[in-house]
Amino acid sequence: MSRYSLSLIVWCMLGVSFAAAQPASFADTKVIHTLPWNSDVISAVAFIGNDKVAVGNKRGDILIWNLPAPGGKTPDPVRRLVGHTGEINRLLVTPDGKTLISASNDRAVKLWDALSDAGEPGKVVLNDGVPLKGVVEKVDKLPKLPPPIEAKVIVQKPIKELAGHKEWVQGLAQTPDGKRLVSGDDQGVIIVWDLPAGKEIQRWQCKHWVRSLAISPDGKTVAASQHVPGRNKLVVPPSFHFWDADTGKMKMDLTKEINGGMSAVAYSPDGKWLAMCRGNLELEGPTGKVTLLDPSTGKKIRELTPGHSRGATDLAFHPDGKHIFSAGRDQLVKIWHLEDGKLVRDLGKFVDRGFWITSISISPDGRLLAAADDSERKVVIYSLTGK
Repeated sequence: MSRYSLSLIVWCMLGVSFAAAQPASFADTKVIHTLPWNSDVISAVAFIGNDKVAVGNKRGDILIWNLPAPGGKTPDPVRRLVGHTGEINRLLVTPDGKTLISASNDRAVKLWDALSDAGEPGKVVLNDGVPLKGVVEKVDKLPKLPPPIEAKVIVQKPIKELAGHKEWVQGLAQTPDGKRLVSGDDQGVIIVWDLPAGKEIQRWQCKHWVRSLAISPDGKTVAASQHVPGRNKLVVPPSFHFWDADTGKMKMDLTKEINGGMSAVAYSPDGKWLAMCRGNLELEGPTGKVTLLDPSTGKKIRELTPGHSRGATDLAFHPDGKHIFSAGRDQLVKIWHLEDGKLVRDLGKFVDRGFWITSISISPDGRLLAAADDSERKVVIYSLTGK
């Protein structure tokens, strides 16, 4: 049995277990922890197993929290990962839960020991007084800053760096078996890596910035959205392509069908769905739509509406195989049913403009959701089962 087949079996088992315990409405979802960190905008979040969460910000800092059992006191961070000098754009954790992967504006992809507690003693100041600012100028009232909190942490350095990019690394994705990693940068370069060996397999050049990408579960196809955020689409038109991961040759051009830049792209673990969300330009109204494609043909299956106001920011498939979560510039997380495209429910409080949910992650067992909330530079942990 291949590692890919085994990973799908484990994924299905997790989905079946969760489905038996949780109604499809997610009606009992509730906030169980709020992790404060007002040093800068939180830009990436990822679960390490079911009880740890890694969080990155625009300064290039990464903190790790150990989450307590249900009902436990909200914890302080326990580890600080140092080595990046630019914004953390993406965080991933390998399927075995042992390695954290980060992509940054410092042009680096770094690997970290996700489980080790070894390192030098240090401290970090949460809520260190950086003024809050809205993403756009029209914010009626800024939240008050909470008092500073000093926490003792273990300071750790990366175990490996994947050197190969010369510009900001915005896109990062891996296969479910952990064998292949793909990264993309603002020079339009896409690199496919042998992840266990840390070696480059293939690279090719695109036309524009690689803003977001995904790799198919079998590792053979890379889906990439290319555009320059904030630029008029008539000046720098967005594009979307499928690429052969082994040869770097274009397999399909879906630019006309998609007609927009995507802030996030993701394959479902079983390869049945390819999801993407629009958010390259901040446009009025519910413009942040989630689109589902057939990965084998590239044809659009459906759009999920209503979209996020002013744009969407991130996507995450739920381990039950039946739902997808999206985040947006309206400070909401939306839960969707995949088969019929219906909105199950919204999490959070709608804000028309000002602050975003910048990143989301779902625990491997499907019971927890982490959402990076820009309103107070915090991470909100939801229990999806109400426990």
